Amino acid sequence: MSYVKKKCPVCGKEFFVLKKAEEKAIYCTLACLTKAQDKLESRGVGLLEPC
Repeated sequence: MSYVKKKCPVCGKEFFVLKKAEEKAIYCTLACLTKAQDKLESRGVGLLEPC
């Protein structure tokens, strides 16, 4: 298995993910994902639309 180093756009920390998940892994933690979602929701943009 090979890993790649990425940088979190929210906090700036570097983290490693599997090469297979490189495009899907954007944030280093769920806390950073939540911060990004909150920021978008405050702008009126929803990431997930209810079914």
